[in-house]
Amino acid sequence: MVTILQQAWAWLRDIFSSRVLGTTSAAAPRLDGGLSRPARLSIAAIAVTLALVAGWIAGAPWGADFFFPALMVAGLFGDVLLAALALLACILIAARLFAGLDLRQFAVAATVQTLAALTLRLLFRESRRWGVRYRHALSAMSAAVTVSDDRGRIERPHPEFERLIGRSWPDYAGMGWLECVHPDDHPKFRPAGAPGGATVQRAEIRLKDPTTGDWRWYLMRAVPLLDEDGKLAEWVSTLTDVHEHKLVGEQQDMMIGEARHRLKNLMTIIDSLVKSSRPRDADAGIDAYQKRLLGRLHALSAAGDLALAGNYTTMNVREVIAATLSPFLETESRRLTFDGPDLELSQATGGSLALGVHELTTNAIKHGALSDPEGRVSLTWTVTPIGGARRVEMVWKESGGPQPKEPAKDGFGTRVITFIPSREQNGSVTAEFPADGYVCRIGFTLPDSARTAE
Repeated sequence: MVTILQQAWAWLRDIFSSRVLGTTSAAAPRLDGGLSRPARLSIAAIAVTLALVAGWIAGAPWGADFFFPALMVAGLFGDVLLAALALLACILIAARLFAGLDLRQFAVAATVQTLAALTLRLLFRESRRWGVRYRHALSAMSAAVTVSDDRGRIERPHPEFERLIGRSWPDYAGMGWLECVHPDDHPKFRPAGAPGGATVQRAEIRLKDPTTGDWRWYLMRAVPLLDEDGKLAEWVSTLTDVHEHKLVGEQQDMMIGEARHRLKNLMTIIDSLVKSSRPRDADAGIDAYQKRLLGRLHALSAAGDLALAGNYTTMNVREVIAATLSPFLETESRRLTFDGPDLELSQATGGSLALGVHELTTNAIKHGALSDPEGRVSLTWTVTPIGGARRVEMVWKESGGPQPKEPAKDGFGTRVITFIPSREQNGSVTAEFPADGYVCRIGFTLPDSARTAE
C-alpha cells in the first residue's frame, strides 16, 4: 500500500512539474502559460462536482463546507472568470441543496475564499515566471540541467538530460545515470554521505554520445542547496559541452610540448657550436666569455621553457628562479637560498628576471660572496597591497664574502639587472655596497590583475 501511494505521488508530482510548472516538460515553457483553458475548466468543474457529491452525502447544512476546497482549487488553477463562475455555481447549488444554510454568511465566506485563492494564484504565477526565466537562462548556457538528492540520486525526469544520454525515464533514475558516464570519471563525483555545506563542485566528465557511441567531454557544475537546518538537501547540476574546446586544448598542449622539445634541442646545438668554436690556443678571456655566454643562453632557455609551459601568459617567480639557479644549486645549494610568496609575472618580465638572476649569481661566484667558502647569498621577495595595485620588492643580499667595491662604471651585466623591472610600473633597481656584503634591491608595481598569494 505504501509503495502504491509513493508511486501515485510521484506520478502526480511529475505531472504537476511538467504540465503546470513546466520545469520538466519536453520543451522549455512560455513565460505565461501552464495548463490550457480547457484543462483548467475541467479541473474547476471536477472540483465543484466532487464537492457537490461530498456535500450531498454529508447532508445539510454542513455539506456546504465541501465547496470551500473546490473554490480554492478553481481559484488556483483557473482564472478570474472561472473562479467567478465556480463561486456563482456553488452559491446557487448551496441555496437549493442545503436547507437551513445561512446563505448570506456562506456567500461572504465563499467570496473571501475565492479572492484568497486568486491572490495565491497571482503569487504562484510570479513564482512560476521566475522558474521559467531560470530554465531558459540555464538552457542557453548549458546542454542539460539535473536535480538530484544529497547523494546524487535523480528522482524525477529531465528531458534535456534524456536527449543528451539517449535514455528515457526511469532508465536513469536513482544512480542509473552513472552508467552513461565514463568509468574513469566516476571518482570525480562527490562521495555519498559527505557532510553538508559543500561548495560548488566542478569537473570535466565524459558522457557516451547516444548517436555515435563515442565519449564526449562535458563540464559539470553542481551547486548545493541547503535545507532550513543548513544541511545538504539537493544538487542542481549543469552540463556544458566542452568537447571541441577540450580537443583544441589537447592539441595545443601537444604543440607546446613539441615546441619545448625543439627549444631544448636548439639550445643543445647552440651549446655544442659555441664549445666546438673555441680555438685550441684560446686564453682565459675567451674561456670566461664562453662560459658567460652559455650561462646567459641557458638562463634564457629556462625562462623560455617556462613561458611555453604557461602558454605565454604568466610565469611563476619561484619557478623562474629555481630554473635559473638549478646549475648553481648543484654545488651551492646550502649557500644560495631564495624564498617569497607565490607571484605571477608577465612572460617578458619573467624572462628579464631569469637573465638578471643569472647575472647576479655569476658575479657572486666571480668576485662576490660565493667566491669565499664562508659566503652566503639570499634572494627574497615580498608583495604589499598599495591602493589598487601591489608593490613587489626583491632583495638580493650577499654576506660572508669579501668586502664589495662599487664599480667605476656600469657594464653590460648592470644593464641586464636594471632591465628586470623595466616593463612594469614604477620600476627601480638600487645597488648597495656595505662592508658585510653586496645588496641589490629591485622594485616594481603590479596591477590587481596580477595573480599573487601571500
